Amino acid sequence: MRAILKSFHRIEETFDRKAEAFALRHPFLAFWVMFVGMPVMLLLTVSLSTMVLVMPFHYLWGWC
Repeated sequence: MRAILKSFHRIEETFDRKAEAFALRHPFLAFWVMFVGMPVMLLLTVSLSTMVLVMPFHYLWGWC
């Protein structure tokens, strides 16, 4: 278990370093990704997962 957690921590550290390097090289693009792209993707993910959960009941109860 400890090895798995350590590998996750290593992956997280690598991602953080790469994200920081990207933000330093491309500040304008990083700004748009952080404050526009990520919230849009979060809303899209929530909307799609809600649709996936609700649609079977929608068809089951004949609301379509």
